Amino acid sequence: MIIEKNTNKSPFFDIYKEYNTVKLTCNDGFSVILCSVGASIRQILFPTSDGFLKNIALAFDQDSAYFGNSLYAGATLAPCAGRISQGKLPINGTVYSLSLNENNTNTLHGGFHNASFKNWGLVSAEVNVNNDIAVVVFKIVLEDGLDGFPGNREIKAVYTLQKNHTLTLRYEAVSDKDTYFNISNHTYFNLTGDFSKSALDHKLQIQADRYILNTPEFTPEGISKVDGTPFDLRQPAVLQEQIKAYPNDIQIKRNRGYNHEYILNHNISATSLTAPATHSKPDLSCTSPDGSLELQISSDSPCVVVYSGGYFETGIELKEGQTTSPDCALAFEFQDYLDAPGGHGFPYNIVHAGEPWTREICYRFLKHS
Repeated sequence: MIIEKNTNKSPFFDIYKEYNTVKLTCNDGFSVILCSVGASIRQILFPTSDGFLKNIALAFDQDSAYFGNSLYAGATLAPCAGRISQGKLPINGTVYSLSLNENNTNTLHGGFHNASFKNWGLVSAEVNVNNDIAVVVFKIVLEDGLDGFPGNREIKAVYTLQKNHTLTLRYEAVSDKDTYFNISNHTYFNLTGDFSKSALDHKLQIQADRYILNTPEFTPEGISKVDGTPFDLRQPAVLQEQIKAYPNDIQIKRNRGYNHEYILNHNISATSLTAPATHSKPDLSCTSPDGSLELQISSDSPCVVVYSGGYFETGIELKEGQTTSPDCALAFEFQDYLDAPGGHGFPYNIVHAGEPWTREICYRFLKHS
């Protein structure tokens, strides 16, 4: 395992003087490139059978794009992933008014000054004594009242890469006031490595019997069983075929594909996400069209949002001369129930002052012959 750390001059010197990138490389070349801006995943490079490396995580061509990052590509979503309707956050009888950064109506991914666009501190980047595990830690402090959220909040993003191509994200947070944390990651994947093509030809399986219906404003409309809908992915299915099988589904039409939260069954019975029990299943499995590469994801979060990129802008410049187009990548956002503070009757967990909050997301990249 090799770690390469680089300090780069910021393209926005008046905001940040410099930022850090960290590249973690396994002996076979499998690599993960991280960035302190948004404590983000910049690239995931997978070795192919012909000896090349293909990038399977959507990556902008220019570093400057990450300082605005309208797609939230690869970013840590903090302090709160997803939408909070009307920016109303009730805690202990007080309703906090959050910044409305989506159409002046909702709070999206934590508001205007969310941590996805901020430069996190690089705390450490180390390899263990056996040279088979690398750990990188980023940290940020969000001040009390930022975007309306209560509490001075310290958040850590801990990335752990093992030699077997298992990447684990652990988020740790604490506040000096009662507050709400719902932190996740927003990496987009195309397992072919070709982001000029649709990712709807990928095969997806999700261990979930229920999903949340969306209003036209992408807030919860209710909970439904997946049976008899394009959202039934309990068995592996190609997304494009699911969409074609249900041409009149209003949820697919309204969201230009998938942009929905699944309530996970959590079949995993292991004591650790990185060491699952025998015969257990990941919460989500995504397979490339040719079946050569599989991404398995497990998490301790209750839900996952699957976004198929239907609202992608066309023409954003990516690595290797590629550009974005609708449906060119898939995002899997493991998080709380959608708009949990919004009074829909969903589980809503307030984090008390001084109480540690954690979340883990484990990615396994498997090569199939």
